[in-house]
Amino acid sequence: MNFIRGLVIFFITLATVSALRINHPECSGSFLYRYISPKVGWVGFGYYWTEYDHLLHNMTVGINLATEEPSDPNYLGEINMLHFHKLRTTGSRDRWNVNFEVKFPRQNPTPDVTGVLLNGEELCNKEGKYTSSKPVKIRLFLEYNDYTKEQRHHAIREVATPAPTYTSGGGSPPAIDHTLDDDQNVECGTVDLVNIYQPLVLNGETITRGTWPWLVSIFTYIGPKLGFQCGSTLISRKVVLTAAHCFFDRYNRKIHQDDIILILGQYSLKRPYDKGTQIIYPDSVNIHSEYGKRTAIDSDIAIVVLAERVRYTTFIRPACLWKESTSKSDFVGLRGSLAGWGRDEHGNFYTELPKRAEVPVVSDQDCLRSNEAFPILTSQNTFCAGWRNGTDGPCNGDSGSGLLFKRNDKWVLRGIVSTALTDTKTSSCNLKEYTIFTDIVSFLPWIETFLTKGDE
Repeated sequence: MNFIRGLVIFFITLATVSALRINHPECSGSFLYRYISPKVGWVGFGYYWTEYDHLLHNMTVGINLATEEPSDPNYLGEINMLHFHKLRTTGSRDRWNVNFEVKFPRQNPTPDVTGVLLNGEELCNKEGKYTSSKPVKIRLFLEYNDYTKEQRHHAIREVATPAPTYTSGGGSPPAIDHTLDDDQNVECGTVDLVNIYQPLVLNGETITRGTWPWLVSIFTYIGPKLGFQCGSTLISRKVVLTAAHCFFDRYNRKIHQDDIILILGQYSLKRPYDKGTQIIYPDSVNIHSEYGKRTAIDSDIAIVVLAERVRYTTFIRPACLWKESTSKSDFVGLRGSLAGWGRDEHGNFYTELPKRAEVPVVSDQDCLRSNEAFPILTSQNTFCAGWRNGTDGPCNGDSGSGLLFKRNDKWVLRGIVSTALTDTKTSSCNLKEYTIFTDIVSFLPWIETFLTKGDE
């Protein structure tokens, strides 16, 4: 009923109407201003369509605004979902209509809209942004769950450097495709907060695209079929770290290098060719020489050197390597974060979208005492982490993904998901036990040799 009342107000208002439209061939909808009433003032309305039906359970809408100083420093504006419904289509793909409103932090003058984002991707100007001379930049975000109808609002304020104003009559605005060719523009372990919103989403919840840009998917061919194999971590323009066991099939036969591809910037496992992904073949797959010599998983680490240099973008960025103390005792108790497409709590062997979890590191002594199997599976090259609560942590399909820690505002790689004990009832990972990670500090000299050669 409130929605219908809002539509009535929107369509029958007799006030003097002035609308600003953002129209561009790359836009899948439109955005405009409407003056509603003296009490309500100006409101922005967005009308967009999407075919990403698999994202509907957790949609993020973002608006980038440029404005003068807000009259109330405690109110930066907000986005509200008005309508979200499936459209009837005759083609093979379903389409969904997204209608939302934006309330501004300042009415006079109204802000300039410099970007409209849906699930981390800008809808207008081919991932570009309009520029504005107004000095204050505000980014509004709405997280909307279509099942629970829950809406969560977030706002970020940033003082912007003045830039030339774009007007609709002055031609097309400059196109920016999120590709950063200057190495100095991208620091390892950082997220592009200018173009995405990074919520604190942990404990097995779906992440927003671009919040874990070093996550790389590994696919392998089994005969003519291409299937997801493992996660991995980008650490430079040409080097990816993962687990050694990712390159062996179920019969422990080594997978041929020509049957391996890596996809950078991937979000949905169903969309390997999505906008913003880079599909690259390996130049070499290097499994550590000590892998499997002491136990089946000892030295479970591999380095993939890519056949071409990676273009850093909003969705593709490197993680930093751990450079602090190499002693395990110095990071016991710290909580690390990981993301991957592994098995979830509903029994799905892979999740379509990556989920992120947080786990605490435990001492070797606690790990060894927890289960009689761990003295056999662990070594000086491993460490253990987890909650042992049966629900939170990495599982089947997360192998090879990195465990990272936030250190000095950068995400730093310390571990690689190696193995976990099996739940005999489900034949899946047993999250009532700790997970074993390969400790990369044992292999830093080896890794550095590839970084030196690979990025030449």
